Amino acid sequence: MSKKNNLLLIGSHGFLGKNLVNLFNKKGYDKNFNLFEISGKLDLDITEKNEFRKFISSNNISHIINSAAYVGGIGFGYSNPADLLSINLNMAHVLYEVSAQEKVKLLINPISNCAYPGNLTKYEEELFWEGPPHDSVFNYGISKRAFVALGKAYFDQYGLSSANIVMSNMFGPHDHFEEVRSHALGALVSKIADAKKNNKEEVIIWGDGSPIREWLYVEDGADALLKCLNLNEKDYFFNIGVNKGITIIDLAIIIAKHLSWNGNFVFDKSKPNGVSEKTVVDKFSKNLINWSPSTELEDGIKKTVEWYMENNNV
Repeated sequence: MSKKNNLLLIGSHGFLGKNLVNLFNKKGYDKNFNLFEISGKLDLDITEKNEFRKFISSNNISHIINSAAYVGGIGFGYSNPADLLSINLNMAHVLYEVSAQEKVKLLINPISNCAYPGNLTKYEEELFWEGPPHDSVFNYGISKRAFVALGKAYFDQYGLSSANIVMSNMFGPHDHFEEVRSHALGALVSKIADAKKNNKEEVIIWGDGSPIREWLYVEDGADALLKCLNLNEKDYFFNIGVNKGITIIDLAIIIAKHLSWNGNFVFDKSKPNGVSEKTVVDKFSKNLINWSPSTELEDGIKKTVEWYMENNNV
């Protein structure tokens, strides 16, 4: 089995990972790569350096897409700051150290846009280091910055090529929908679906509904990561996004429409809004990987709602 053709997908049973596996087969990547999977921590804990290195070595892994992360929404971040920082930092270090030792050809990491400075509303690569992440996502954001810093350091010292791709908030089937672990879109789908199922007339929204967020349908995000497999050997850092956002309340209205729920939204202003606006400026993906999003927001919401209803007896 030729080393250049062996791709490892880490986190293949997760939200993004499931979509990566589906697209890998659907778009014909199986003609050029042999796919290996680490489904999750119970399969193999990649923070256990020696075990992870044995896996990479014994399977002659040449390319890695890491879709694993320890993550949650704003509430989860406030409740678990040490875990979010330490677990993700450890993951970043082991991934880069082992990839360099085993001469992996390319390591690809999706990076949350919350790693950008919290005072920004438009996220552009040249501004990435111009201030700390927002307090509401500080620890997770710092851990994701570590991937970017390690990418440059390990390329400069060891010649390890990697691509750290900052992505808009992704959504779609198989996402987290429980309030504590999900982002705003998933939490709203869950809460509005529950209101419909139980004939509730009100749904509570954290904050005042004004924050603007950008949403990328997960299949489009997976497509971008797979296209990164064609990158030349280098240290890459660039954004993937749709270049437009929507307020939380307008998002909730679209979700309610597709769930056929006609109740009222109540704003809990005692809860944090988070950053006022987060939109990713995508200037490079078309030229670097010939990618652009193919799913409109409302179409993606419709697919997500339909999947949720089918899988949760709504």
